[in-house]
Amino acid sequence: MTNEQKKFSVMKKFVLFLFIIALVSACKKEVTHPVIYKVVVSTGHPTYSVQYLSGSNTTVSQGPFSSGMWVSDKIEKEAGSTALLTLTGGTGGSYKLYIYVDGTLYMEGRMDDPYGPETISVVVPQ
Repeated sequence: MTNEQKKFSVMKKFVLFLFIIALVSACKKEVTHPVIYKVVVSTGHPTYSVQYLSGSNTTVSQGPFSSGMWVSDKIEKEAGSTALLTLTGGTGGSYKLYIYVDGTLYMEGRMDDPYGPETISVVVPQ
């Protein structure tokens, strides 16, 4: 093999290496964080419904509930997206609303029926 052929072979390998690095960088996975929504009834025995944003940012509606507490499943949300919880009361009472990100309380709200609905939201951190 001549020196010219060796140089060409090294250049080909170097270009292939750069291509692989660029491809791996382009396939970088989005950062996500676990989000949990929670509602606690403070007073009374009311019925209530909730709406929240899913991992794909679609609105999910659930209820009516009559239990003293409702907790969502863990939802993976992309960094920079919005976590949003809306509470609609039905029969009176007081409520506390919570949004947890990575197991840490990020937003808290309160609603007293018949005033509402009440919405709280937070931008998921990077």
